[in-house]
Amino acid sequence: MKKLFSIVLAVVMVLGIASSAMAFSWGPGTGTTAESFSSRYKIEVVKLANETGIIGTNKLVQAPGATAVNNAPVYFYIRLTISGADMNDPDAVQQCAMADVSFTALANVAGAGLQGNTNIPLGGLANGVYYYDINGLNFKLITDGFQNTPYAVAAIEARCLDTATAKVYAKVYSERPFGAGNEFQSNGYFVTVDTANNRVIFADASMAGTPETFVTFSRRSDGQVFQVDVNGSAPSANWVNSLYNFLGISASGISAGAIYMTNANLRAALGFTYKGEASITWAANSTPIILDPLTSATVVTIPKTGDNASVIGFAMIMAAVVAAAVAVKKVKA
Repeated sequence: MKKLFSIVLAVVMVLGIASSAMAFSWGPGTGTTAESFSSRYKIEVVKLANETGIIGTNKLVQAPGATAVNNAPVYFYIRLTISGADMNDPDAVQQCAMADVSFTALANVAGAGLQGNTNIPLGGLANGVYYYDINGLNFKLITDGFQNTPYAVAAIEARCLDTATAKVYAKVYSERPFGAGNEFQSNGYFVTVDTANNRVIFADASMAGTPETFVTFSRRSDGQVFQVDVNGSAPSANWVNSLYNFLGISASGISAGAIYMTNANLRAALGFTYKGEASITWAANSTPIILDPLTSATVVTIPKTGDNASVIGFAMIMAAVVAAAVAVKKVKA
């Protein structure tokens, strides 16, 4: 076996020099796929404002320029639009579609931090417009019977804890799954990305059976290939050379440490990796002075971080006016 292995590698090193370069990137950078993912899965975070009408009525309207004040409410919704989903024959992109939602410096009315979620499965959702359910921590149709606030189904109300860092972030993505049990085929090659042992295996048949030839690329934590092993029931040097030609790599490139089979590069070359994301933040805004209910009516508290500094000056003037009024009252008495 060792002798055969040496012969195979020798042939590969000779033939590998003439390998035709494919449109794959094996550098240390991150690979991406070109297809537009937003045509199938689109995520949006929409900022709202609470408009007050006649007494006892109000409505939420879209307000991209809405600002925030610490400890005051802010409003928004997270919308996911799905098109092109096939519930009878879903492709791999649909099956692997997921979403993440996260919140920073935002709390609910009770004071608890808003709860996001990761790896929300979307593969089972049909075409339609969905909204994030802050209680169920998933995406639902507007008709699915959820209620984010007492006055709106999809809108989310939150308390801004810090205007400097408050943020809503949402991401929708789909990528080829790697690891145990996720062998896939590409251009006739059976591919296994063994994430547990940091190896990439190309075979002429499924590894569940007995392939005649399979090549194992061992890689470092950064994806750099540092060792290649050829095995199988009847290893073929021509098959290995064809694999090198397909990948656009050479033995000399591997020896020089120039080949990086990162997960991102592998997905870009042989699988898929798509992502769409959206986020909102709020600029700080001043607000009228609100007296601290825990202090006397004549004590004006300093505004929290994010309020306009001019409000502090106004507060100090008002405090002085109140103090002068008290002094005058004492003199007249």
